Amino acid sequence: MIDVNTELFKRTAPVRKIGIIENLKQEELSRVSETTILRIVKETGRRIRGTRDYEFYVHPDRRKGNKWNSVIEGLWLYKGKLSVMVYVQFSNTDTSLIVPFNDFFKRGDFRGTIKRDDRYGNPQTHYYVYDEKDKVEVIRSFCLEYINTKYKSKLSNNE
Repeated sequence: MIDVNTELFKRTAPVRKIGIIENLKQEELSRVSETTILRIVKETGRRIRGTRDYEFYVHPDRRKGNKWNSVIEGLWLYKGKLSVMVYVQFSNTDTSLIVPFNDFFKRGDFRGTIKRDDRYGNPQTHYYVYDEKDKVEVIRSFCLEYINTKYKSKLSNNE
């Protein structure tokens, strides 16, 4: 059993780290702690000028979603609170949302809602659901983006 919280920050070759993360099982990835995610955001996220806030965007090729109607764009650290940026697309609407990190990554399925008016002005509720497998793949994409961002020069030299 590999502890991702320590393995991610060890002095190991970046290519080997990518291989380890890609081969991790669901139960191993679900053990990634919030402090590890915070460290990822603070080390490789973009700092918002003049504040202590950070934005951590996942490259579009590595973004994961629920294979239905939404995708996770990245993480947002604002006033010490970590949030997940979710892009949701339906037939008549698409929008980006900020969801609290702890709410999104609670045990069990996450069911998000969007309330929008249709073209006639009638309120409509749209849903997007993330199960445990989808959330684990989102964490995998965060870890892979961290390694690819932090060790960009070393990874480009190897190719």
